[in-house]
Amino acid sequence: MKKFLLFNLLVSTLSLASESIGVGRNDRYGYEIKLKVEKKEDGNIKNIEILENNTRKSISKRAIPKLIEQAKIKNSAEIDSIGGATYTSEVFIKALNNALSTKK
Repeated sequence: MKKFLLFNLLVSTLSLASESIGVGRNDRYGYEIKLKVEKKEDGNIKNIEILENNTRKSISKRAIPKLIEQAKIKNSAEIDSIGGATYTSEVFIKALNNALSTKK
């Protein structure tokens, strides 16, 4: 019985949130970010997870957490680029736009 209740709780929890994947690219430098956006039942961004990232690690290590934070606060891809991380920001924003525009 406990397993059945746990399964039902898990299924109902999964149906409350939605996930979508987005990819952003910069062909000039070959940068690409693939990310997953998880939304709450009310449509607000719950979490953003970076799945793949081939931008410059030294730059993205400091920039991506700031971009994720901005996106969660604004609940949108309409966020500011991070100074010194213009291309990383551009690719992240493209990926986020793609994920947010994906209908599930």
